[in-house]
Amino acid sequence: MSKTFKRSKTARLIMMVPAASMILAGCGEKPVEVQVFNSPDECAAYYNPPAECKAAFAEAAALHPQVAPRYASKQECETDFGSGQCETAPVLAANNTVAANGGEQSQPQSQQSSGFFMPMMMGFMAGQMLNRGGMAGAAQQQPTAANRSPVANQPLYKSRDDRSTFRTATNTAVATQPGATSIKPSAVQPKPATMARRGGFGAQAAKRSSSSLGG
Repeated sequence: MSKTFKRSKTARLIMMVPAASMILAGCGEKPVEVQVFNSPDECAAYYNPPAECKAAFAEAAALHPQVAPRYASKQECETDFGSGQCETAPVLAANNTVAANGGEQSQPQSQQSSGFFMPMMMGFMAGQMLNRGGMAGAAQQQPTAANRSPVANQPLYKSRDDRSTFRTATNTAVATQPGATSIKPSAVQPKPATMARRGGFGAQAAKRSSSSLGG
């Protein structure tokens, strides 16, 4: 077997590693535990205080219009997220900031239509770990600069071709089911909304599907 063939085979094996596994396999950064849910009610069903679930959801919803990917048309957006899963994107003020550090408040949104479209929020990540089990005193403790999670409470999305996977606005896969999961903070830091490539969110799932069908 030639050295060239060995290198090529090794490269193919590396490329076959699932994206979610690659996120968690990075070097030098310690994963943190977060929770992901479809709704505040589902969050509360996991023995989290309802008030904390609603607060985490509200922060994620406020961040949603600032970070959700933008599409030039509703049709392009629905190609990635499915029929009826897209909405008109608002115009963002020039001084808007992204809450990248666990719930920092941003400037109010303008309600004027931007002419672009964005996916609807399909779940949320509670970066500041919720109080599972209702341990005394923990539910009332407010996050401070010292104990605040390095991961923001933020919206999550699901592509049309991969309904089982929760993804951030930057298309980072974080979990395939509700509940607690571990993630590297650098992989899920919110970023200001950008124009998405057509088929951007669905492309990864489509490639995986084609690969499995083709053997």
